[in-house]
Amino acid sequence: MTIVVSGTASSRPIMQLIDLLGSKWIMRILWEMNSGPCTFRELQDRCGGISPTTINNRMKDLIAENLVDKDSPNGYQLTDLGKELVILFSPLNQWAEQWVEARDDKRIAQRAAES
Repeated sequence: MTIVVSGTASSRPIMQLIDLLGSKWIMRILWEMNSGPCTFRELQDRCGGISPTTINNRMKDLIAENLVDKDSPNGYQLTDLGKELVILFSPLNQWAEQWVEARDDKRIAQRAAES
């Protein structure tokens, strides 16, 4: 039996994951948690600009989806599944860095051509 992720209508696992990761701030929180366990305050500092209410709501979602655990002395930490997921972000991050560089180079060249 497949249990559907909160906020999605799909029973397809990939679509459930995309819906979850598409929730505002979820990917940022997961990415920032990759550096190790953190307290709520540390997570708030790492994610600057996210309200405490939003972080709290997203953490509840991530805990419910078995991607984050609440560890009393250290605060929050990625589960093994959460760690596996964040590892998959690394190639995407590398691609994004190349994309930003190429995009910025193109914009600089366009501005130079317009001058």
